[in-house]
Amino acid sequence: MLAQHERIERDLRGQTRVLKRLAEEASLDEILHTLVEVAEESRPEMIGSVLLLDSDGRLRNGASLRLPDEYIKAVDGVIPAPDMGSCGTAAYLKRRVVVEDIATDPLWKMARNAALKASLRACWSEPIISTTGDVLGTFAMYYREPRKPSESDLDFVSSMGSLAALAIERVRHQNAVERERAVLTAIVNGIPDALVMTGLDRRITHFGGSAEKLFGYTADEVLGQTTELLYASSDDYKRMGDEHFNTISMTTTDATELIWRRKSGETFPGEIVGAVIRDEQGSPFAFLGLIRDITERKIAEERLAESQLKLVQSERLAAMGQMVSAIAHESRNALQRIQVGIDVLGYEIKSGTEAGDDLERISRAKDDLLKLHDGLRNFAGQIRLQRSTANLADAWRLAWGNLNVLRQGRDATLVENADGVDLECPHDAFRIEQVFRNLFENSLAATEDPVTIDITATKQIVDGRDAIVVTVRDNGPGLTAEQREKVFDAFFSTKPKGTGLGMAIALRFMQAHGGTIQIGESRCDGAEFLLTFPKPADENAPANRNRR
Repeated sequence: MLAQHERIERDLRGQTRVLKRLAEEASLDEILHTLVEVAEESRPEMIGSVLLLDSDGRLRNGASLRLPDEYIKAVDGVIPAPDMGSCGTAAYLKRRVVVEDIATDPLWKMARNAALKASLRACWSEPIISTTGDVLGTFAMYYREPRKPSESDLDFVSSMGSLAALAIERVRHQNAVERERAVLTAIVNGIPDALVMTGLDRRITHFGGSAEKLFGYTADEVLGQTTELLYASSDDYKRMGDEHFNTISMTTTDATELIWRRKSGETFPGEIVGAVIRDEQGSPFAFLGLIRDITERKIAEERLAESQLKLVQSERLAAMGQMVSAIAHESRNALQRIQVGIDVLGYEIKSGTEAGDDLERISRAKDDLLKLHDGLRNFAGQIRLQRSTANLADAWRLAWGNLNVLRQGRDATLVENADGVDLECPHDAFRIEQVFRNLFENSLAATEDPVTIDITATKQIVDGRDAIVVTVRDNGPGLTAEQREKVFDAFFSTKPKGTGLGMAIALRFMQAHGGTIQIGESRCDGAEFLLTFPKPADENAPANRNRR
């Protein structure tokens, strides 16, 4: 028989073994088996057992080294009740239950046969109670003969119950923390936005996977550095520190748009939302920022703005078209009456006189009004094409010929390069002649003598279809950046007396033909325009037809 102090020392060493396993972060199964092992070493005649209460309120085997398997299966899943053996009753009453003789004790009437078959005659059970007062399970001491516990036995079963409670709560807490950490990690890694955490000095302490993808840095490259390297502008970095990332005013920032810089040097628009992180006492210890690439959103916004602008322009054009249609008849009649008056006065007033000069100015003013009227009608009115298959060269030659008056006294040459190209193409000859005439007029107005206009035709495949591409190039000063951007805008003109509708009308006419007109290469020695005329898919289809 061991002396009292020796038994106490052995019990303490056993408990230390259990605590060591707990410190080593062993699994709950391993720790509970160590606890039972220690208990049975301290009391060799005793058989230890731990039952755990599951989420359904049933007692399940937690640890047992020497209980027969048949008995473990018989009591597994017991629901705590006031007469359900030592463990079921202890769990139900939340207090220790001592049964000295299983064969006669009424608490065992439900499980007596299973216990006696396993040669179990006594059972003392200690409920395992959490710090919040909830039952976690039971620790039981079985004996193979009827037995009454001594005071030291009661102390021992109590200490084992407390040690089991400590182990269960600690391991479950660790498991809960690990689960939360795993969930948090999954959330952080799954967030498409770049997550960046810094200390209060704004030096990076965490750089998530999405941040690595967005900025091109690895976490190792940026940890310990300030977030200034992510900003495209150091002024933005300083401003965000003054206005947002400080412990005085910051709680959570509204989304702020800034320009950011990747490792490659490329910049991009991004939106940042920031927050200050505080400990349980409310003291700040870190900043958190979520940065989202909004490049696609910006592109979408620009496209939406362009669409809205085009919609407004379309509405204006529609209104202009209605207005022009309404006044077309009356305005043309008025211009015709003016022309008749000019013709009559021309017989009565001699040219070269002061009255003749006045009449000439009136005639020019009438021509300007007629030109403006026709321009507005062509631009805003409904386009009805009169297509017929003809040679495109006829259209540009007619346009060049109609500019004889404008070319009088000028050194201007049209150079054609279309050998070997079939220029037969369905088109509205009148409209296409206007397109070429607008191009030629602009070249003559912008270019000093000698003027050379090269016109080249080639056969190409455009969008999978045969097409004729006509290039018109002059030897003038070329187009400025502003002219290249606005040349097809209505009412944009560089000519003092221009309406600014010529190129806008040319664009409308080409689009009505299913073709395009584009600015050519950026050159400082001339302007270049490319006109694309798609060939019909069926060359045998009727060419003469009206189209809108």
